[in-house]
Amino acid sequence: MAKFTVDTHLFRELGALLVGRDSTALIELIKNAYDADAKRVTVYGEGLENTSKGFIRIVDDGVGMTPELFEEGFLRIASRGKEQGDRRSIKFERRYTGAKGIGRLAAHKLARYLTVTSNPDPEYRGGSQKGIEAKIDWDRVEACETLEELDNQDPPAISVAERKTTSHSTFGTTITLSKLRTRWPLRERIRFIEEIQTFYPPKVLLELPKGIVKHRTLFQTPTIVDAGSKVAPFNTRLEGEFSPSDDYWIALAQAAGWIIEIDASAIEQRVEYNILPTQRFLHDPDKDAQIGATRIRTKHPAPESKMSLQARILVKEGSSGSRKMKDWAGNAYGIRVFLEGFRVLPYGEKRNDWLSLDFDYARRARGSQGFEDTEPEEEADSGFDRDAGLVFLPNRSYFGAVFLTQTGAPFLQMLVNREGFVPDANYEALVQIVRTGIDLATRTRAAASRPSREKRKQERAQSRERPGITSNTPLRTVVAEAKTLVTRAKEHVAGGNIGQAKASIETAESAFAELSERLIEESAMMRVLASVGTQMAAFIHEINGLLGLTTTIEKSLERVQRTEGLSRNARSQIGEVRQSLGDLRRALERQAAYLVDVVTPDARRRRMRLEISDRFEAAMRLVQHVAEQRRIAIKNDIPRGIKSPPMFPAELTTVFSNLLTNAVKAAGEDGKISATATREKDGRLFISIQNTGVAVNLAEGERWFRPFESTTTKVDTVLGQGMGLGLPITRSILEQYGADIRFAKPSPSFSTSIEIRFPAE
Repeated sequence: MAKFTVDTHLFRELGALLVGRDSTALIELIKNAYDADAKRVTVYGEGLENTSKGFIRIVDDGVGMTPELFEEGFLRIASRGKEQGDRRSIKFERRYTGAKGIGRLAAHKLARYLTVTSNPDPEYRGGSQKGIEAKIDWDRVEACETLEELDNQDPPAISVAERKTTSHSTFGTTITLSKLRTRWPLRERIRFIEEIQTFYPPKVLLELPKGIVKHRTLFQTPTIVDAGSKVAPFNTRLEGEFSPSDDYWIALAQAAGWIIEIDASAIEQRVEYNILPTQRFLHDPDKDAQIGATRIRTKHPAPESKMSLQARILVKEGSSGSRKMKDWAGNAYGIRVFLEGFRVLPYGEKRNDWLSLDFDYARRARGSQGFEDTEPEEEADSGFDRDAGLVFLPNRSYFGAVFLTQTGAPFLQMLVNREGFVPDANYEALVQIVRTGIDLATRTRAAASRPSREKRKQERAQSRERPGITSNTPLRTVVAEAKTLVTRAKEHVAGGNIGQAKASIETAESAFAELSERLIEESAMMRVLASVGTQMAAFIHEINGLLGLTTTIEKSLERVQRTEGLSRNARSQIGEVRQSLGDLRRALERQAAYLVDVVTPDARRRRMRLEISDRFEAAMRLVQHVAEQRRIAIKNDIPRGIKSPPMFPAELTTVFSNLLTNAVKAAGEDGKISATATREKDGRLFISIQNTGVAVNLAEGERWFRPFESTTTKVDTVLGQGMGLGLPITRSILEQYGADIRFAKPSPSFSTSIEIRFPAE
């Protein structure tokens, strides 16, 4: 009768496919100890450069194996033992980390000879006191063509002997791998040991050392395993040639400037981010010591993925520490991923850019955004303001861990070689959650470092003998100061004080140099804006063309829908298309109207007194569609007849659009937005825009007028992602007219109010 036979070459083929690296193989054996409810595992290596004399020994204190379990589990190819039931261990109810019977393949990959001794714990092995002592000679196994031939070998390639345990026996399993397959030269051996030592998250990321931060953390200790109702520790000791080098993690935590924490829950459909400055940052005299923690809560980007995770990441700006510290950091950096407490390769390795941090840093560094390729510490001294994009850091500045559990990431699938996840929508949800935390930290760091950058600018200006003039001094003030200095020089010359005249002329020259630099910068910006304006004009033309096209198609569909002989189903489907097309037409109309109000020549041709209510309506058209989708009611209670001081129409429309986009983002579902205006008897003009939603702490109100201070995390095609520039731009526009803008106490039915005050004319 015909039957299947299995070639012994299968072990080598499956081992190469399912276990990519030697370090991965050893980690798989350690995972087996975890699945066997071990509390402690000791990994000992000796003679790793000598294949004939070297060996690796893994000793655990788990529940052990009986002869039956060894044969059914270890010796049965593709055993189903870990796939049955709820896939939890028998003693501590741990989620199994393995499922494909890779343990034997890992042993085969590392060595040609295997010895296993195991003493079962009778309490969890049905009262059995039968242990095992097994030996496998892989060379002899592969000397046979098929597995059936193994039964006829003498001496046998596989031997299993019973060993009786007593009450004094130590429960657990010992695996010894000898006749190593690979001889490691020094470089490969160091790399191998480093990989082994990073398979478990460092303690400093599990619980921050005392004194590192003063603000409240998002969690004290992250959840790294799905332990069920029983929680038991799992510690791994590396000994012999696996013995770890000096622990630099504490020193790294003390040298970090920021800490990023992430807590995502698909069940609660939310993600919380916590960006904390460290004590080192706060004690730096060049930093803003008043900066606080930034805590942001947002909706889960993909709750259908069931993705729940926690993460803790150290951010190190610049280079500091000893040479040994730098060398260690050069190998330890990266944001690693851990599943059930075990590292998932290759995330966080040197050449792995799973969060696209190096890609974005290199793109920025090549000058695509006008920035030079410099180290983070050098950027602030390069002579111009780099702002948020310029504090973007590459992978080498992050040291962190993302913690996943089987329950929290049920749909993530491992690749067949156990190195990485299948790049599907579930993996993309993981990337999006973590990358958003990095981007929020970049924005927060930019806001916190701005005072120090401004201080350095002022120091540079003073070093060039420009008293009272900095890069932030208004152009009018610079011109007035220069004129005053020239007048003084003339007076000194007339009075015969040539020395004082020379000093005034030199100072005036410095002021004019500042003026020249500023004008050159503004001229360059004007050329850019002019180019954008030209393209925008063409874009408006295209928008109007699309608007006409949608109107034509909508009318054509209306005629088709009235055609006799159409079925009810066909008419219904055409009606749905007409409705969607109508929505598209109305959206195009709103966008076209807003663009006309902002970028056409008439909007910037001359200043005029503007009807406040009309400008608010123009800005409303931009956000109306998004507001309707979120069921947000926008009410314009600005009385007719109240006009602004002479302004460009584009300026006032931009002011209101910035405030409205912020209000829509903050109001929340079923929210309300209200705008009012009053003209006082003394001529002062007050405009108030209020919204429901999350309240703004008035004591921190000024914070949101600083660039890059924002809580927005979600990209919206209309509302934008929010780099925290809307309010600073709005204030800058209003200050040209002597107006002030600030947060104020809201009315009883609202959460937040922002008020604009124009002076009496």
